[in-house]
Amino acid sequence: MLATTLALATGAASHIFWLRHGEHHMWFPTYVQAFSATCIAGVFALAKLTDSTTWAAISTVIWLASSYLLGLLVSVSIYRLFLAPICKFPGPWQMKLSNLYFMSTTDIYSCYKRLDALHAQYGPFVRIGSNDLSIIDPDVMEVAFGQQAKASKAEWYDGPSPYDSMHTTRDKATHDRRRRTWAPGFSDKALRGYEDKVQMFNDKLVTRVREHLGGPTNITKWFNLYSFDVMGQLSFGKDYGMLDSGERHWALDLLVEGMSAAPPKPPVWFFRALLAIPGLAAGYHKFLAFCKQELKTRAHSRKGEDKDITGWLLRDFEGKPNPEEDHMLQADVRLIIVAGSDTTSACLTFLFYHLAQNPEHVQKIRDELRPLTGGDWSDKDIKNAQHLNGAINESLRMHPPVPSGLERVTNKEGMQVGNTYVPPGVNFWVPQYPMGRQEQVYERPLEFTPERWYSEPEMVKKKDAFAPFSMGPYNCIGKNLAYVEMRTLTAQLLLNFDVKLAPGEDGERLRTKTKDHFTVTPGQLDLVFTQATS
Repeated sequence: MLATTLALATGAASHIFWLRHGEHHMWFPTYVQAFSATCIAGVFALAKLTDSTTWAAISTVIWLASSYLLGLLVSVSIYRLFLAPICKFPGPWQMKLSNLYFMSTTDIYSCYKRLDALHAQYGPFVRIGSNDLSIIDPDVMEVAFGQQAKASKAEWYDGPSPYDSMHTTRDKATHDRRRRTWAPGFSDKALRGYEDKVQMFNDKLVTRVREHLGGPTNITKWFNLYSFDVMGQLSFGKDYGMLDSGERHWALDLLVEGMSAAPPKPPVWFFRALLAIPGLAAGYHKFLAFCKQELKTRAHSRKGEDKDITGWLLRDFEGKPNPEEDHMLQADVRLIIVAGSDTTSACLTFLFYHLAQNPEHVQKIRDELRPLTGGDWSDKDIKNAQHLNGAINESLRMHPPVPSGLERVTNKEGMQVGNTYVPPGVNFWVPQYPMGRQEQVYERPLEFTPERWYSEPEMVKKKDAFAPFSMGPYNCIGKNLAYVEMRTLTAQLLLNFDVKLAPGEDGERLRTKTKDHFTVTPGQLDLVFTQATS
């Protein structure tokens, strides 16, 4: 009886004096190994030092281990339900007990929609985990992401460690140093150098669309092939030839497999456990191997060139052998591939979904572009086209490329969001999908209204809330390149074609089969393009 009481008390003490303080997500495998080793050692000790038989020793250890875990579980449950600093925030009680509940009841098709529904039910602050909030109060943007932010990157960013990219590193000094390495590859001069390459793929896609005039076109597929081809050329100086063949390269399937290796929004300790299980995360590891191979090919075949993005990153490794072995460089290549392809294709797909339903906006963009695009033209000629930019921003507002949002953790002083105080050490998400659908942020938020971004600015009540590429020191460095791609391709398609939904297409697959694995992979959308009539 005394041993059982001590085991229960030790379990509770483990939580109260150790696990409740600091971060432990990277130690989960170590804790499991230590617990298992202790149990095994206990069996041997009892069998050798007492008169217990082996089976009696095993039974005793199982009982004491179970008592320890029960004490730990009871302490954790009481704390999370009644004593945690974020107990005041509303949310389903099951989510207060464990982050696993949200993960287990949400699939890759409904993560951002689940968050939207939770906020509709509980308000702008919702508790969605043991120490996690989802916040869509627009006042959170500046204090969470601005220059004087009261928060830093949350433990989620440790998931791929030790393959930490510029995006995932939590150390600000490392991030800033790495961003300076990236910066020349996204300067105005570099963007001008990329534009001819982008135009080459724009022309290829226009040719492909022309081949399907009058018939249904799976535009999700074609935008996906386009964005991956552009990414390959700008990142590695390599043409994957997808637009030429009309077929998905195996690398694109590998990207999807790698992105789908984990369930939506798993706790970091759970994700790390999945990675440690042989074969379970095979897709993720194959994608990492692909990134390393692309880096190796680029590093050893065209040394010294910096006419693509990876070339700029490799300048830090001049004179150094085998740069492909550097974990951060490998991770940066993974970032280039994901951010450079997945996000652009998603933005274009949703934009054309809305344009197909609103031909008046197609005509308005076309009328705006024609005076700007006589003869040879480039992005600098249409950069300030208000309705075109408004349509792109409106699509990004309604369908952000990272819909479930970025994760942050409050600093030691906590964080004041409007009239609400968020305690220190709290993880929080800022999901852009529900943020973009709030009446207090946007007038008539469910309507596709490009004019809100130029001629009717009163329709945007909280300008800081719009951050599809994040904001502040961690904003997306490829934002301007993404706009160049979206503007020039959209302009070229709309100057040549009218667009409408294909017969029988109602957008249901796009709405229900879009996958959310941090960035989104849109469901199928079939459109019909015809020669422009006006």
